[in-house]
Amino acid sequence: MNYFKTISICSLFLCAMLLAGCQSSFKHKIEKSEHGLTIHQDSTLITIEVVNASIIHVNKIKIGSTPTELPDYVTVLEPQDVTWDVKESSDVVTISTDALQVIVNSKGIIEYKTLDNKNLVSETDELTYIHPKDTVHSVSQAFEAGDEALYGLGQFQSGIMNWKHVPIRLQQYNQEIAVPFLVSTKGYGIYWHNYSLTDFNLPQNKIEFKSTGEMATTETVVVPEDGEKENVAAYAVKEAAEKNIRETTFTPSNTGEYTFLALSDNDGRMRGEIKVTIDDDPIINYSTIWMPRRYSGKKYLEAGKTYKVVFQNTGAKIPGTLLYNTPDYNKTVFSSTRGHAIDYYVVQGDNPAEVISEYQKLTGTAPMFAKSAYGFWQCRERYHNQEELLANAREMRERKIPFDNIVQDWFYWPKGTKGPEWDPAKYPDPDAMVDELKALNLKLMVSVWPEVKNQALEAKYNLDKIESSNYVDIYDKGVSERFYRMLSDSMFHKGVSSIWLDGTEPEGVFNTKVNTAVGPYESVQNPYSLEVNRAMYEGRRAEFPNERVFNLTRSAYAGQQRYGATSWSGDVEASWEQFSEQIAAGLNFTMAGIPYWTHDIGGFFRDSKSINPEFDSQYTNPEFIELLTRWFQFGTFSPIFRIHGYVSETEIWRYDAAFESTARKFIDLRYQLMPYIYSQAWQITTNSKQLMTPLAYHYPNDKNTWEIKDQLFFGESLMVGFVTEYEKRQKEMYFPKGEWYNFWTNEKIHGGTRKTVKAELNETPLFVKAGTILPIGPKVQYATQKTDEPLRLKIYPGADATFTLYFDDSETYDYETGEYSELKLSYSEAQKTLQITKGNGEYLEYSKTPMTFVVEMIGGAQQTVSFEGSDLEVKL
Repeated sequence: MNYFKTISICSLFLCAMLLAGCQSSFKHKIEKSEHGLTIHQDSTLITIEVVNASIIHVNKIKIGSTPTELPDYVTVLEPQDVTWDVKESSDVVTISTDALQVIVNSKGIIEYKTLDNKNLVSETDELTYIHPKDTVHSVSQAFEAGDEALYGLGQFQSGIMNWKHVPIRLQQYNQEIAVPFLVSTKGYGIYWHNYSLTDFNLPQNKIEFKSTGEMATTETVVVPEDGEKENVAAYAVKEAAEKNIRETTFTPSNTGEYTFLALSDNDGRMRGEIKVTIDDDPIINYSTIWMPRRYSGKKYLEAGKTYKVVFQNTGAKIPGTLLYNTPDYNKTVFSSTRGHAIDYYVVQGDNPAEVISEYQKLTGTAPMFAKSAYGFWQCRERYHNQEELLANAREMRERKIPFDNIVQDWFYWPKGTKGPEWDPAKYPDPDAMVDELKALNLKLMVSVWPEVKNQALEAKYNLDKIESSNYVDIYDKGVSERFYRMLSDSMFHKGVSSIWLDGTEPEGVFNTKVNTAVGPYESVQNPYSLEVNRAMYEGRRAEFPNERVFNLTRSAYAGQQRYGATSWSGDVEASWEQFSEQIAAGLNFTMAGIPYWTHDIGGFFRDSKSINPEFDSQYTNPEFIELLTRWFQFGTFSPIFRIHGYVSETEIWRYDAAFESTARKFIDLRYQLMPYIYSQAWQITTNSKQLMTPLAYHYPNDKNTWEIKDQLFFGESLMVGFVTEYEKRQKEMYFPKGEWYNFWTNEKIHGGTRKTVKAELNETPLFVKAGTILPIGPKVQYATQKTDEPLRLKIYPGADATFTLYFDDSETYDYETGEYSELKLSYSEAQKTLQITKGNGEYLEYSKTPMTFVVEMIGGAQQTVSFEGSDLEVKL
């Protein structure tokens, strides 16, 4: 039976009457509506909604249950008027769109297939339930896992790239971000629409330990001599020696990759090592200050072989539990602690890029940042007063170190309080401070927490807080509006450009049973960051409509990309291991559909003075300086480029001359790539592209790319590799099919192979895909600096190439009303010509201000051309 939308009201009415009057041949009663249907199972209602041709929304609820009254914080796409078709038999109902088939059998199990009948993903009734007895989870839905790799779910510090079969707990922490959206190389995504704590692939198997070692000691607080209790530094553990260690043996029954989950599920912890080793090989190893309650790892094991398993849980006061999945797990399971219904969306696309694009139609696209946001951010913990911040800003400019932004971290507020209020003893004139920064062509970002310990501010702005915490009840619309007003009064009205929204997990709500304005906190605990960023974005856009919003925040949730936010990876430790983990963490974060992400270059906890015994002094320790160098290179090719460090003076001249030279080289490169980066940002906003992606984003059918976690794509054309080991001066890289040019030497490499390449300390492996037009700008001191130097267009031959250059005013939202210009660049490999033509927009008047380009063919000649608005062909 076909159901078509028409423009005729009479036709619509007649069609609706026909559908309502038809008898279903399916085993169960079916009710059809304009955008889908509901199947009445014996005890469950299954509603399938066609959101658009590629997005299907499924809701399963027990008959008689009350649907949730929680707001939909995430999805913004209303069901579209698309064509869909229903076919029925006694055992199967099939819904078909122009993109996929949805097949429901008489048991209520749903399969998703392509139009040519290839399986995308299928539900399974194993581990699927609503309100089961004797379990902590209220709802659970399992899918069959196929021959695929799975990415997304947020940011985690396990170093794991591919989530297939891996158990994870989706719960917000410092360093770990839960975003319940998953992308498959098979061409689909799943958004799990539940706001409570969610376990992904929770294992059913447990490793038993016979004895418990000495338990962890009690945490004590050390208050610094100046009286400022900076919490990240204030906690210490007596006798931080190894504690709470258990040992056993494990003999697997199957050969293959086992995945593990260590649970230390009490009321949180500060520090103390979590370590699981199998035959002395560490598969789980956490030693940072902020410790989550669960930890993932995996290892290939042989059937019948006996392994020694050691579980160390030093920082907790409970032994902890070690669970595992076997190699034949073959499921993808979402299980949530709260919820009345199974609720999820399936998103179809031919590749991960298309899946993420469709997902952003569902949850919102990312707006443009000001061009300055893509430059270098000078940040440290912390500048202690107004003059110290200004002195360093001046010196950066005097030393001609390019940068666009400087950051004031916490404790700028009066002693004994916490909230966005300037301490007049340390910051006597914030307005003058901002004015001087603006004269230096700099923007100021200031750290603000959604946590207020300031009775005067609380009373003035009537800020209700979540019970048993200092965190504002952001779920209350009035509170969220007044929270923004408090920030705006103290920051934006003094000229501050952006806000660093720290602690948006929020880390300080330990009792999840308390209520919020919309119900129990445990039902809405994961999207707190989303709502904080919404309040900031909507408030600032309304009050300052011509200033683009930029927020930096420590957490995230599905849909947060639409609120002008960048997340960072939290208070990570300076170690080679944690540095390497940042790459996989960031790549999975962007694959969760949120394009903007960053990290503390050099790590937050840097040396023995900042609770990191790994290094004795960050300024002179050669190993730390090398780590900082390699981390700086990664920062250059991250969406947001920002240095930071605890009790640190992070300015690049404070280290040795070699580091400063390399840092300058990469800062210059970042600014020279600004035309490429800013144009790619336009593609993020208009086409939901990603700036930083794993190789599988571009090559999902190449299984060699699936596990790679030390290479990435920066934009469409640059492939970068990173050295994550001390004193390593070469690196093995995988080159997908095609030809690749070494950016530094122009040497060409044929793809489809692994190759060891040079990686001197002052360089990182950087390759350009054949068939690339790479725009390179001049060296500048800040992103919008005017210069007469022409833009260089580097042509990397070997295939046809296109690129769209993008221009606007770099600051306002006028681009949303057409105030921008595109230049279309097209290279023909056969003709060896470059075409330059006008694209959309009239922001630039080329006839009045022609644009000069130096066109360079790699391996050939270069020439200078002028574009005056008419189509231009350049013969190469």
